[in-house]
Amino acid sequence: MSLTAVRTDTGEQITVGEISLEELRALSGARCLHCPGCGSPLTLKAGTVRLPHFAHLSECTIPHYEPESESHRMGKWALYQHFRVGALAAGLEHGFPETDQRADVFIETSTTLHVLEFQQANNSFQEWLDRHQRYQRLGVVDTWFLGVVRYREMRGEPLRPISPYDPLPVPRGSLGGMAGGFGIREMERAILNTCAQSDHLPMLIYLDPQELQVTLLLAREIRGMTLRAYRYRVPLAQCALREGQLWTPLTPLLEPHTHTFAAHWRTGSR
Repeated sequence: MSLTAVRTDTGEQITVGEISLEELRALSGARCLHCPGCGSPLTLKAGTVRLPHFAHLSECTIPHYEPESESHRMGKWALYQHFRVGALAAGLEHGFPETDQRADVFIETSTTLHVLEFQQANNSFQEWLDRHQRYQRLGVVDTWFLGVVRYREMRGEPLRPISPYDPLPVPRGSLGGMAGGFGIREMERAILNTCAQSDHLPMLIYLDPQELQVTLLLAREIRGMTLRAYRYRVPLAQCALREGQLWTPLTPLLEPHTHTFAAHWRTGSR
């Protein structure tokens, strides 16, 4: 299932929502749509409940292809619709043949090429790192939004107000700041380690595509698979791509302390 298709008659790539459903239905009925990846025929699925999308008439032949869920389609659609505004170029399910990758969302700004991935399925540490490094080889900045299905608060360390005696320089009274313990898996650990090694804030980003809300976990330390972190929440509408990174209302509050947090994670996590 996909949000993009290629017109068989013209070779033009089209995206759900950018032309009318009536035209899409006509193209689908005339069998004029095919998969941009494997080239097999697609048909339009446009009911009243789910987001309109294209479906294969037979199994997709792209290596490692996995059927995506409705929530995954909603997530990448939300990212595309928001971050395409003001971009020089934008695309859904954008292919990079040089590294055999297909990004959920591609955004080109005046200074940077970005890909935005909405990740709900689990990847191993090495699988995620391989995908990240292939984007790096292309000179593309990759930002990973995790689905809320991956967000898990630990009952043993419930959310609480951030202590005024906490030695780390974090906002305490803004953006719903709380402290607590969170369950993570290998992929989250890979993201955090890569951030800290690049001297960036060790942070996980979660997206709720229905509420259009972003949850940020600013990592403090990890023990086993329990992450101790500061949690903040901001609307997706207040996020932007600036200077080669994701900007949120939390960014200016933490910029002076980025190195401190990266160093603290490198020395304190295990």
